[in-house]
Amino acid sequence: MKDYHLLPVFLTLIGSYIAMHYYAASWLTRAFAFSAIASRNLRVVFLLLAFFGPFTMFLRRRWPDPVLEPLAIAGYIWMGVILIIGFTFLLSDFFSLILKKFLTPQSRQFLRYGAAALAAVLLPYALYNGMRAPAVKKINLSVPGLPAALEGLRIAQLSDIHIDSLYKLAQFSAMIDAVNAEKPDLVLFTGDLVDPGITVNARLIGLARKLKPRLGVFGIPGNHEYYYGIDRSAACYEALGIKLLHNNNATTGGVRITGLGDIMTEKLTGKDIKKLLSKDKQTGFSILLSHQPLMPEIMAGAGDFLILSGHTHGGQIFPFHFFTRIFYKYFYGLYRIKNSFIYVSSGAGTWGPPMRLLAPAEIPVITLSVTAR
Repeated sequence: MKDYHLLPVFLTLIGSYIAMHYYAASWLTRAFAFSAIASRNLRVVFLLLAFFGPFTMFLRRRWPDPVLEPLAIAGYIWMGVILIIGFTFLLSDFFSLILKKFLTPQSRQFLRYGAAALAAVLLPYALYNGMRAPAVKKINLSVPGLPAALEGLRIAQLSDIHIDSLYKLAQFSAMIDAVNAEKPDLVLFTGDLVDPGITVNARLIGLARKLKPRLGVFGIPGNHEYYYGIDRSAACYEALGIKLLHNNNATTGGVRITGLGDIMTEKLTGKDIKKLLSKDKQTGFSILLSHQPLMPEIMAGAGDFLILSGHTHGGQIFPFHFFTRIFYKYFYGLYRIKNSFIYVSSGAGTWGPPMRLLAPAEIPVITLSVTAR
C-alpha cells in the first residue's frame, strides 16, 4: 500500500502557516516603517493570531454550539486573510529581488504599496466568491456504448459543501434551487457534505428533501464525514433523504451506482478497490463515486465507469492550485482513461476560509449522449 506520509505533511503545513504570520508582520513593518516597539508588538499579535484559526476549529469540533459560530467564522476568515496577504507580500519581494538592479528605493517602496493595495482588493473579492452561490457548469458527455435508453440522462453532482454552520444554510438553499432548476434525472453527492459543527435541524432537512430527481439522490462519505463520525454522518444522510453508498452499490433506472469509502481514510489499496468493483459486474452504464481522485487507472481497469470525484476544491485559494496538483494528478475537470471518464469537481462550497480565489465553486450537470464504440 502507498504510504502517504501524512504526519510530515501536516507538520510542514503547520510550520509554514506559523512562519507565514511572522513573515507577513515583518513585511508590514518594513513597508510602512513602523517603530521598533510597534514592529515587535505587531509580530507578537500575528504570532498569537497564528493559533486563532486552529483554536476556533478545535472549539467547533469539541463544542458545536451555534453561540461559537461567529468566533469560528472569524477564525476561518483570518486563515484566508493571512494566506492571501502572505502570498501577495511574497510575490512583491520576489519581484523586488529579480528586478533589484533596476529598482530605486522609491520604486521598491512603490512596489510594496502596490502589493498592499492588491491584497486589499483580493480579500473582499475572494470572500465574495466564497460566499456566493456556485454556478452550474453544463457538461455534454458522449459515452461509448451508452444504452440508447439513457440518451440525454442528466446527472447533477454536488461535492464538498462542508455544512458546519447555520450561515451556510443560505448557500445550501441556493444550491438546491440551482439543481432543481436544471431538472436532473439523478443527483449525486460526492462527499464532504457535513463537517463537525453541523446542526441537523428541520430547515436543513427541508432543504435537502426539496431534491426530487426521478432516479433518486445518492451520496458517498468524504474524509470529513469520518471526522464528524461515520455513523453520525450516515444518520445525517438518512435524515436528509440521501441514500449513502459506502463500499456498496445500487441500481436505479438502468444505472448502476457504486460508492467507495474515502480511499485515504480507509487506507484502501488498489487490490481492495479491484475486489470491491469485481463483486457485482454488469453490462450497461455504471457510475463510480470516489471522493478523492485517486487510483482512477485501477478503477478504469476494472470496468467502464463514469467516475465522479471532488476533494481538491480546485485549490480553493490561489496559489494552492500548485500544491494540490502535487498530490493529485487528476486535479480538476474531465479526463478520459480507456473507456472510462473521470470528472473532478472543484466543489460547491468551501472548507475553512469562506473564500475562493481563482478557483470558482461549481455544480456540474452532466448530460449523457450515445457514441458508437
